[in-house]
Order: sequence, then C-alpha cells, then structure tokens
Amino acid sequence: MQLHWIDWSVIIGYVAFAVIVGLRFAKKAGSSSSEYFLSGRSLPWWITGTSMVATTFAADTPLVVTGWVRDSGIWKNWLWWCYAIGGMMTVFLFARYWRRGNVMTTAELSTLRYGGKSAGILRGFLGFYHAGITNTIVLCWVILAAAKIVDVLFDVDKMTAIAAACGISLSYSLLAGFWGVVITDLLQFAMAMTGGVALAWLSWRAVEGMAGLTQRLSSEGIAVAADTFSLIPSPGEGGFMSPTFWTIPVATVAVYLGIAWWSSQSVDGGGVTVQRISASKDERHGMLAVLWYSIAHYAMRPWIWVLVALASLAIFPVRTVDAPAAGTVAEVTAEAISIQTDAGLRVMPLEAIDEMGAPLAKVKEGDAVRSGDVLARTDSELAYVAMMTRFLPIGLLGLVVASLLAAFMSTIDTHVNLASSYFVNDVYKRFLRPDADPKGEVLAARLSSVVIMTLGGVLAYFSSSISDLFTFFIAFLGGVGPVYVGRWLWWRVRASTEIVAMITSSVVTITLTFGGFDWELGPLTSGGSLLDTGRLILVVGASIATSLLSMLFTRTPDPASLVPFYEKVRPVGAWGPVRALAGVKAPEGEGTAALIGIFGGLGLIYGSMFTLGNFFLDHHVQAGVSLAFAVCGGFAVKSAIARLDLLRAAE
Repeated sequence: MQLHWIDWSVIIGYVAFAVIVGLRFAKKAGSSSSEYFLSGRSLPWWITGTSMVATTFAADTPLVVTGWVRDSGIWKNWLWWCYAIGGMMTVFLFARYWRRGNVMTTAELSTLRYGGKSAGILRGFLGFYHAGITNTIVLCWVILAAAKIVDVLFDVDKMTAIAAACGISLSYSLLAGFWGVVITDLLQFAMAMTGGVALAWLSWRAVEGMAGLTQRLSSEGIAVAADTFSLIPSPGEGGFMSPTFWTIPVATVAVYLGIAWWSSQSVDGGGVTVQRISASKDERHGMLAVLWYSIAHYAMRPWIWVLVALASLAIFPVRTVDAPAAGTVAEVTAEAISIQTDAGLRVMPLEAIDEMGAPLAKVKEGDAVRSGDVLARTDSELAYVAMMTRFLPIGLLGLVVASLLAAFMSTIDTHVNLASSYFVNDVYKRFLRPDADPKGEVLAARLSSVVIMTLGGVLAYFSSSISDLFTFFIAFLGGVGPVYVGRWLWWRVRASTEIVAMITSSVVTITLTFGGFDWELGPLTSGGSLLDTGRLILVVGASIATSLLSMLFTRTPDPASLVPFYEKVRPVGAWGPVRALAGVKAPEGEGTAALIGIFGGLGLIYGSMFTLGNFFLDHHVQAGVSLAFAVCGGFAVKSAIARLDLLRAAE
C-alpha cells in the first residue's frame, strides 16, 4: 500500500517527537534509578493515569479485539472486561497500599511484607521471573502485532518489520527511561483516540449503522457467529442445572467473571500499574490515576474497536476453504493445500482477493479431514488494518498508522523499562553489584533493556497468533491472585506461599498447553481439546490447592516480624496479632468506604460501557437502564473518595 506524503509526514513527525523527548530527558533520567524508572515519584494522577491507558492500547489491541468479535462475538471481550473488578479493588484498596509501601517494583514488596531469608529468595526469583519471562511474553505478542501491521501496510517481511519496530522503540526509551515513556504516552493517547474514533465513525457510517449492517448481512447471505451481537451470550436449552444450558460461550463468560479476574496476578495492580502508582506524587494521586485509567480503558475505549470489527463483517466477510471430501492432508504451502482423497489428489488454492490476504492454513500435513472441514481461514485479526486502508482518507490514515506505531512504542517501552527495573532493582543491586553507584545502575538498566528487547523479538519471530499468546499468558499466571490479595489482608500468608503458587501456575500451564492431553470436560473442551477456559480452571485449582498445602505445612510467621510492614502500609483485614503489637491502626471506617467505592466504581464503569454498547446496537431501553446504573455508581465513587480523603487528613 502506498501512503501519501501527508501520511508519511504525520508518521515521521511522531517518531521525531519521540526521539526529541528521549534527548530532552536523557540527562535527568540518567541521574539515578529512581528518575530512570519512576520519574522521581513526582507525577500527577492525570499523567500516570493517561500513561496506563496509552500503555494498555498496544498495537495488538485493536487487532485481537477485532478477531474476537468477528470469530466469536462481542461477548468474547469479557476476557478482559472482567478485570475491571480487580481494577476497582486496586483503586480503593491496593493503590494506596502500594504507594504507602514506597516500593519500586512488585518484587520489592517481598522484603517489606515478609522479611527474612525466604523473602530475599522470593524477591530474587520474582525479579528474574518478571524481567526474563512475563514481560518478555508481553513483548512477544506486541512485536508480533506490529509485524502484522507493517506486513499489511508496507508489504515488509516479518524479520525486517520486527527489527525496525524494536529499533525505533529503543531509540528514545534507552535515553529517557520512564520520563520518555510517560511524555510520549500523552501524545499517543490523543492520537489513538482521535484516529480510533474517526475510523469507527467512518466504518459504522459505511454500513449505515446497526440496522444497515444486519440488513446487508442478511441480503448478501453472510454468515456470522450466533452471538456476534450479544453483550452476554445466550444460554442453551434447559434450566441452570442442565448441561445443555452451558454452551461454550456461556461457560466461557462464567469462567471469566467467576474465576479469571480474582485469580490473575494483576488483581492487586500488576507491574505496569504499580510502576505508575509508585511514580505518582502520593497515595491519592495513585488512586485517582487508576480510577481514570479504569474509566477510560473499560468504559470509553472498547467501542471504537468493536464497531470497526462489526462493520468489517460486511465489508470483508470471513472466508474459509473447506475440504471437498474426506481424506488426508498431503501438502500445505502458502499457495495451496493438497488433500489425498479416494478420488485422487485435490488441490485447494489459497488466493488473496482483497486487503485481508490469502486464507491461513488451519491444518498440517498428515491430518485426517472430513468433507466440509475448514482447511484455511482468513486471519480476522487483520480486518482492522484492512478497514483502515479501505476507509481512511489521506492524513487520517497517516494519523491512525502513527497511532498504532505509537501504541506499539508505548507498550514496548513500558515493558522494556519495567523488565529492566526488575532486573536492576531486584537482581543486579541485590546479588550482582550491591555497591553500584546511580550511574552504574542506569547503565545496567540500558544494557539489560537491549537484551530483553532482543529476547522478545526472537520469540515474536517464531509466533503467529496474538490471541493464543494472550490467553496463554492469562493461564501462565493464573491462581496467584488469591495469594496476592491475601498478603495484604491476612497476616498468615508467607513468602513460600507466593513461590509455590507461581511455580504451580507456570508448570501446570506449560504442561496442559504442550502435553498433548485428550480431555472431555463438557463446554470447557472442544473436539477433545482443552479450551482456554478449561485450562485456566485447572491451573487455578492446582495453584490454590498447593498454596493452601504450603501454608498448612510451614510454620506460622512471627507477628512481631510483620509490625514494620503493618505500620507503614496500615492495611485492613485479618491482622489481629500484628495490630495488637503495632503502634498504629488502620483508620476506622476505611474498609466500608473502600467497599462503597468498589461497588460504585463497577456500577459506573459497566453501566457506562453497556450504555454505549446498547446505544450502538439500537437497544435504547437497555441503554437507559445502564445509564441509571452509571449515574448511581458515579455518586457512590464520589462519596467514597471524599470519605477516604477525610480519613487520610485525620491521620
């Protein structure tokens, strides 16, 4: 595809801005690890909150959301919408605790919370784990998305696309550290929202809204998934206790809302969020930052991607290549799939007929297929980029391409900087160079960033599906959530509890993913294969069981050893023996105010999200009811924040 010089000017302008930011803040960021990783803990809530919003809009986000909506339906987004529940817990409980703890990374909390040799082991383990594994997996799927976008827009091979994308991101993030991250995030947010809204409006107008879309799909005989337009999937026949009630979509959403959010490692914040909380001026700014992020991320932003995905179903219908007869796959190439049947060899060409490209093979050589089985299918994740090239005019196309580049850079620089902070703060300073000076720490940060980026690029080269990487990552850390909540609310949780939970989650996820087991768990399996939801349930169950066993067979912690943590953080919950020894107590009424804020925040966020969704889907009565929930939730949030401010002022 050929971009106009105006489009190129917008793209080059953003890259130049990022490099200038890197040069402008290089000296300040290089003065100490606190400046390089946390901007000197001096940022207001609107900067750190907007940075969270920008970072969670990676280049992969609109692609993967488009794929979910096209292949399954709107309801599939509950895979990430469910995390708003944990987000509200972070706003009204954990954000204040993280900021009071004054830590740089989530790993550093180990020594503050537990103390002793086991805490040091846990901190080192977490430092290596998050520097070399978890953040590298995130880098992998984000780099893969960038490669897909560059391939569609510029017809560049995967290796070149990955190298160029990584090089641009490192050009400024190595210089300016976290200062470069948050400053470029502000412009990225503005660009992404402007371009995203423009594409959504043009796409929705092209299909003449919901009424025009449904009429077009019907008249042209375009088949879509049964629950494509459902915010909540429809159950099967029978009552709640009937197996037929639990269709795969219904069981999937039940797992997301019933298990996924509280079992996640980010239930109390997660690395990206905690870094921005720690960079905020104080605990109030940290709390407001997460609140603003949650509203923008869950309530405001999803529909600019969902509308494009829905419209694309009419513009670029899902195309499949089906087996003409039963047989065995003889050969798979980029141009064709050959099937050996009783009547002889049948060759099924894989042709590109539009911007979506050729269908991708879903079988491999040696597979047995039946007549009508899907051999290849267009990559639905590419539909978003195809809609860009079809509908955006000169200038706006450049803006959206630049916003996707900026989104990629925002997420990449965040996770490279975050992974580097784990390495420097929790591995390098503690085990390799405890006597390192501030300049040496920054040098180690920059060198480790290059290594981490390289690892992410190598993994991306050998990966193909963004969605598969995303769901693998969810299970990979599934089950640690209860332990992470428990360490704030219950004095009995130990360092060994965390270690056992993380190792179990990782080992079980890898075993279930690559072990080749055959399963039959009703709606949690399909064709004998374990679905993502089934894998998550097994991982969470195993992690919780081993965590409880570890607590049962290890010694109860000494309450006196936990007094420094309690006095610094002042958490609510089951801290009786520790509270009796401490010189301070959690403010009376803080727990009640937090609960009001949590439930009010969920009403505000989900009410707003459903209001917009029902409006676009022409469900006007439901939109009115959702709006009422949003308004009531907003008043509850305002009341809770005012109450917490009074309690804080009285301390």
